[in-house]
Amino acid sequence: MNVLRSRRKGGSGFTLIEVVIAAIILAIVVTGIAVFFMHIIKMSDQMDDQGRAIEICREGIEHVRTQDVVSMNDGWQTPFETVDMFTRSIWIDTPYSEYPEAKHVRCRVTWTGAAGADSISLSTIL
Repeated sequence: MNVLRSRRKGGSGFTLIEVVIAAIILAIVVTGIAVFFMHIIKMSDQMDDQGRAIEICREGIEHVRTQDVVSMNDGWQTPFETVDMFTRSIWIDTPYSEYPEAKHVRCRVTWTGAAGADSISLSTIL
């Protein structure tokens, strides 16, 4: 009997309740870290998609720049072009009637990525 009392008073180790509480706290912390990293991965995918879309827009504007823009009619100049999962369209109009050789070129790229449907536009005056 003295042996049992001495183990309780100065006993080392954890009780079952302490182990369960520690496991719950650890699970909450690990879940929070996992959610954080999943969010970071999703944001990285979105940024990759936006970077690729900007690159496709710039390529489209550069392609128009190499053409005879003054002789182009206003409106959509190209059929919708699909590159990978991105769809590019180019719109040209004459913004100033007193300067008919000045053309406003707008390139729009749409795609469906990690965040759903998205689009980006770039424009310039040539």
